[in-house]
Amino acid sequence: MEKDISHRIAKELNISEEDFEQRKRFLEIGEKDIALIKDFSAGLAELPPEMFDNFYEHLSRFPETREIIKDNTTIAVLKEKQMDYFRMLISGEYGWDYLMSRLAVGWRHTELGIVPLWYIGAYSKYLEGLKMVVEAHSGNPEEVFESISKVAMLDMIVTLEAYHYGKYRLQEELKKAVVTDDLTGVFNRRKFDEVMGFEMERSRRHKTPLTMIMLDIDHFKLVNDTFGHHVGDIVLHELAEIVGKMMRKGDYLIRYGGEEFVAFLPDTSLEAGVGAAERIRRKVADHGFDQAGRVTVSLGVASVEPHDTRDRFLERVDAKLYEAKEGGRNRVCW
Repeated sequence: MEKDISHRIAKELNISEEDFEQRKRFLEIGEKDIALIKDFSAGLAELPPEMFDNFYEHLSRFPETREIIKDNTTIAVLKEKQMDYFRMLISGEYGWDYLMSRLAVGWRHTELGIVPLWYIGAYSKYLEGLKMVVEAHSGNPEEVFESISKVAMLDMIVTLEAYHYGKYRLQEELKKAVVTDDLTGVFNRRKFDEVMGFEMERSRRHKTPLTMIMLDIDHFKLVNDTFGHHVGDIVLHELAEIVGKMMRKGDYLIRYGGEEFVAFLPDTSLEAGVGAAERIRRKVADHGFDQAGRVTVSLGVASVEPHDTRDRFLERVDAKLYEAKEGGRNRVCW
């Protein structure tokens, strides 16, 4: 799972193996650095746990981070993870697998709610502890520590890139969730006002047509009463899928409420909108819905007029839907 996430992040951020190698060249991480780190690592029996003490003393000063390190058991688990991290940091192996592991860490930090400010304190305290270990166990501490610091900088950059990617994705998902109908996956009523205002203004500004289709499932109460509300939900979901696949790029399909849906078709004349509505009507009528069988829809169509307000535009398309329902259902009126 983490590997899949890491590969997705690398792909979306355009981080290729060559790009990662270029980052190392920018930081001047060369063969000498890697050789120094490997020699140091080979001569180090183990990392002393006390190297993290300053780090936890630093974290304990802030109420936000005290929530994470509530007890000694938690600290012990975190120290073990940090041991694993430092073994990787001084391994001298900084290829594609290393990149994947650091991208995964940045993603996890997003999920945990860790903020970038914490990285500054974390890495500075990490390096303080590591410097003491290097000075105690290396015959060439200055060069070894400089080499490790370069890798730590690379690590921080990559991890923060993944963190910000994760943060962006999370924000996008939250924004989408706010305007998405849970049952059908199409836009919800909250999105309706935004789309209507934007597209009516765009239509007026560019003098381009805008057509709205309002559709309603015929006898939907009978579906619920006969088969149960769970089947009614299936019908709504399938209908949204059918109509959604018929929308073009730039069109909007919105669940307006209950069994009513609205489609906004920018740059579409009334005649073309009527044709689209008729195709929807036929497609739905020909579809066999799971458990419910045949279901039909009635549709009203209207194009925006120069002096329409939002309310007036909505009233006109709603009137056409009412006309279709009163005229026998399973029809399009405009």
